[in-house]
Amino acid sequence: MQIEINDYQEPEHFRAISEDKFNISRTCEYEKNEMHHIHNTCEILVIEEGSADYYISGQKYHVEPYDILVIGAMEHHFRRIDQLPFLRYGFTIKSNYYRSIITDDDLLKVFETPTPEKFNSYYKKIDRDIFHEILYLLCYLKNEEEPHKQFRTQMQRSIITQIAVVLFRAFHFQRNNKAIAASNTSILEIKEYIDTHFTEELNLNSLSKKFFLHPSTISKDFKKYCGYQLNRYINMVRVCEAAKLLENNNDSVFTISEKCGYSSMNTFMRQFKYIMELSPLQYRKFVHDLRDKQKKS
Repeated sequence: MQIEINDYQEPEHFRAISEDKFNISRTCEYEKNEMHHIHNTCEILVIEEGSADYYISGQKYHVEPYDILVIGAMEHHFRRIDQLPFLRYGFTIKSNYYRSIITDDDLLKVFETPTPEKFNSYYKKIDRDIFHEILYLLCYLKNEEEPHKQFRTQMQRSIITQIAVVLFRAFHFQRNNKAIAASNTSILEIKEYIDTHFTEELNLNSLSKKFFLHPSTISKDFKKYCGYQLNRYINMVRVCEAAKLLENNNDSVFTISEKCGYSSMNTFMRQFKYIMELSPLQYRKFVHDLRDKQKKS
């Protein structure tokens, strides 16, 4: 069982990565190119051939055959291909969807970006039997997208759980038997609120009043449980949405900044450049040029 290589239209693929509950693809690059991207889904790359350097939030990850790279949601990543052909499976999944399936905090770790040190120790040269088991599960999950299949939603949720468990074991994670702190639950609720209310005014004080937590508690625990400072995460969510709009419509930069919750276009421009390493117009041109090139090839 295999998925056909490059069996998709690029604009639809860009849309699916950001908007569908999950998406599975098998992609091969035959020319060396570079890619800037950000999306509100976790992306898991399973490398079959070739090699590339990925820079995730400025940290370098070199991938080769039998490596698996996890890119957490809202993480800006830049890819530079090193060796051709570069063939990999891609599995993207929305955080609110996998959280609706997997409630175990330990198991949720597989959807987070590892540190470069952990990646080099546990995500490279995966045991070949385990590697092929993951490929089989991805193909099985892809096959369950066919709408005529009965109970396909239940099967999809079951397969996604299996994938998470196999990855948990492959990455040598350990169970944490400590009780979950109440503050952890509240912080995750705040994170989910930001994910869906990013167009509103969001700051430490407004969230403190809404969730009945002291501002210092939110500030300290958000970094602890989510890995980012609160303001940094709010900007990541907004820039992620802006990137999607830049990819798929011709709205002005000012209009997009307003749609993403920014009251100041200068703040939007500064945050977009800081996270994406490109200005909004440079990013739009980059994506459109890439699509034009792929249409001609």
